[in-house]
Amino acid sequence: MMWPPAKAWTSKVCIDSQVHFVAINYGGELLNKWVVLMSVLDSNVVVKVSWSQLVDSSRWESGWDEITYLESYKLVNKKVDLESTESYNLSADSGLTIPISKNAIRPWF
Repeated sequence: MMWPPAKAWTSKVCIDSQVHFVAINYGGELLNKWVVLMSVLDSNVVVKVSWSQLVDSSRWESGWDEITYLESYKLVNKKVDLESTESYNLSADSGLTIPISKNAIRPWF
């Protein structure tokens, strides 16, 4: 899978009752790459996921899938992996900032 990550992601299991996420920021190098994901329907559900977990097809799928999930789990602290508010900021190429200041916007899928 190519870096930087696509913006739309589906979790294979529910995370606080949510499965559809937007990649709002990313960073790191080599084996320490990470992606911050925010739920499409509930902006309070924010998780930081390692790149190795995100590309694991048993955990995540690029794009928004409409499959119904029966299994769910709750994170002890949704934002525990966020190291600082800088990780919560939108990336310049997200296309989610106002005004959009960059011509190269990451693809959704």
